[in-house]
Amino acid sequence: MALRTRWVNLLIALAFLGSAAWVVVIPFFPSLDGWTHLYTARMLFEGIPEGVFCRNPGLVPNAGGHMALGALAQVLPPLVAERVFLAALILGLGLGTWALAAAFGRPSPLILMALPFTVNFLLLMGFHNFLLGLSLALLLAAAWISRARVTWWHTALLLPASLVILYTHTMALPLFLLLCGAHELTVALGLRAREDVRFARPWLALAAFVAMAVPALWLMQRFGTGQAIAWSAVDPLDNLRQLFNLRVLVLFGGEEVKFSYALKLILVGALAAAAIGRASAERPWRIAAGDALLGASLLLLGLYFFLPDSAGFASYITLRLQLMALLPLIAWMALQPVRPVAAALPVIMLLLLHQARLGHYRATAAPLAWERDLLAEAAAHLPEGSTVLPINRDGNWLMAHAAPLLTVERPVTLLDNYECATGYFPLIWCPELPRELRGLMEGHVNCLDWLDAHIRSGAPPVIDRIALFGHGIDTAACDMRALRQVLADHFEPDHRNAYVQVHRRRQ
Repeated sequence: MALRTRWVNLLIALAFLGSAAWVVVIPFFPSLDGWTHLYTARMLFEGIPEGVFCRNPGLVPNAGGHMALGALAQVLPPLVAERVFLAALILGLGLGTWALAAAFGRPSPLILMALPFTVNFLLLMGFHNFLLGLSLALLLAAAWISRARVTWWHTALLLPASLVILYTHTMALPLFLLLCGAHELTVALGLRAREDVRFARPWLALAAFVAMAVPALWLMQRFGTGQAIAWSAVDPLDNLRQLFNLRVLVLFGGEEVKFSYALKLILVGALAAAAIGRASAERPWRIAAGDALLGASLLLLGLYFFLPDSAGFASYITLRLQLMALLPLIAWMALQPVRPVAAALPVIMLLLLHQARLGHYRATAAPLAWERDLLAEAAAHLPEGSTVLPINRDGNWLMAHAAPLLTVERPVTLLDNYECATGYFPLIWCPELPRELRGLMEGHVNCLDWLDAHIRSGAPPVIDRIALFGHGIDTAACDMRALRQVLADHFEPDHRNAYVQVHRRRQ
């Protein structure tokens, strides 16, 4: 039995590892916000251009991913570091879900139902901080729950653990505290035995846990109240539709829908197998410690139908909640007494489907690799230390934040970084920047009719290069008419390929 368990665990680990390695070896994987995160991360480690980028003086919880990515970029080529970081996020979600289930018991191979959720829409969006925070929340919650003996030292560690998660992503903190708190409640109710050298009464241990959570929750509340948020209306029926369609798993759309449909069938089959296994147990309705996972999942699903999305720092909150709710549910499923044969069928089907799904993603993203390569080729012609104004006219939403590819492997100052306009990332635009330039970089100004006056004034930042990239450029548009005149009066062609035009300022 022990030998078979070891083999099963090895196969589960290899499945999670293989899925993570996939994102490193394929030719291309879009990471929309991720390229900007990489640009910011490298500036934090290698120096911040004066007069353009300034450090955010406020509370900045969303910084953990930047620091981890920046550290990786010091030992690996930046774009390789970003790909390795994506692999770590995929692996962290898988191993975190597995570890969470293992903290309550011996999970069955149904834990592999988490595999497709590790490659999700949020990964494509480049939500590095959230996915890293989610991984840390799962892993650190598993570490706390698995403790058979708790001392004051272990309790004290809850405070720095909460702060680490908070400074990675704010939404990951409630998940961590919910999972740990649900477990503390099971101990207090006598559903799980634990040696506690601190208190004779388990309810005092629950109170100590709450006390350790207060500082991080206070910082989270302080941060949230300082953010400008535009909440959208809540449509429960639309939320139900998005949940039924497993929207968090749909990356590119189109033919991909067939994969999400098949995954729904397999997931429902696995859930039915878990329910049947639970019903066939000797005392199926007796609450077990592992049912804390089910309770946490149901609570998160309830919030999913109540909390709206927003245009602020809590954007895509419904998709985040989908993922946060489904992973503990899968961990609970894997703890149910399912016969090996009943677990093997949905797992085998899922592995085959997941492999086909990843192949579809590879084929869909591969054509964009040439655009990345052409941006990198143009970047090689940008002098070190120059200041570059990028003009993105690529209508493909997957390349909306592609401009940082011009600088992630080149020490130039790029006048493009959406993070600086949000207020919840490590850097902001310096206040002395010209108002029109800030408006352009923040998306408030579309026309470039102010650019000629800025160039002539010689005011900082002095633009050395203008890089225009994309397809189907509308030369009649307001910004293009003004740009053509600026290029004719002040710049000359410097480099051109099939995707990028670089113009240098005349001496």
